[in-house]
Amino acid sequence: MNKKVIAVIVTYNRKELLKKVIDAVANQSYPLEKVLIIDNNSSDGTCEYIDGQLNDIIEYKNTGGNLGGAGGFHFGFQEAEKYKYDYLWLMDDDLMPAHDCLALLLRDNVTGIAQPVRYNLDESVAELSPLTYDMSSPFKLNPKGIAIKDYLRENKPVDNLIDIEAIPFEGPLIARSVVEKIGFPDPRFFIFCDDIEYAIKAKRAGIKIQCNLKAKAYRLLINNQENDLLSWKGYFMLRNIFYLHKKYGLNILVRNKPIALALGYAATCAIKRQFSQFRIIWRAFWDSGSLNNTEQFKPGAKK
Repeated sequence: MNKKVIAVIVTYNRKELLKKVIDAVANQSYPLEKVLIIDNNSSDGTCEYIDGQLNDIIEYKNTGGNLGGAGGFHFGFQEAEKYKYDYLWLMDDDLMPAHDCLALLLRDNVTGIAQPVRYNLDESVAELSPLTYDMSSPFKLNPKGIAIKDYLRENKPVDNLIDIEAIPFEGPLIARSVVEKIGFPDPRFFIFCDDIEYAIKAKRAGIKIQCNLKAKAYRLLINNQENDLLSWKGYFMLRNIFYLHKKYGLNILVRNKPIALALGYAATCAIKRQFSQFRIIWRAFWDSGSLNNTEQFKPGAKK
């Protein structure tokens, strides 16, 4: 096997976690061609730390501003085009792949996208990639079908690979032919759903997306999206999921489902007396047609 793999790691103000990720990636049993550290202009000493790590393999690129995860990966794809590669291996600064993760992903001769199984540090399964992502039913509150985490709890798969229809940008191995066919992630998402949109495009282009049950990676943080929804991140979560429905819904009912989703969430917020969310819901719905207005809702922006 002689495949050239470029790792793209997007980071922002998580120097201590990034150290663990870089160490895990640089010491994979299968050697990487390049490790591109894409820094969204961190202010925690990340640049100074990376200066001492640079070599022929590890390279540091500062985006010059906080572009979010979506903008960071878009930037990383652009930087990777400066080199010859067969695969891109994507991850955030809080995902630590096991020593043989890349080797196991490559072993199956990936022609599309391969996702490892994410675990928590206590070895519990944390992989939420869904087997299906349904953009045809107006009656499903969430397009995501059963997650790998739940599938593994209820089944004992015989095959090493399981077909899935959505991915996180946390560990996927993406063949160059995929990039040539569907392009780069859309930076306008800022955070959330850029990875799901990429998977939707891949699926509709006939590209295989699979989860490799043997390949493992560890999440260094535990996400709580319910709390995220009430933080500055809530605007992006709502706007971007509304956008996916409007653009990729397979019928007029799904494309108009954001109306029902927005009204339903507003009613829930009213019951909980979370009235400050009303403005967020309205702006998210209004902006979801074109994914604009990002700057106003970035952390630290003046409201």
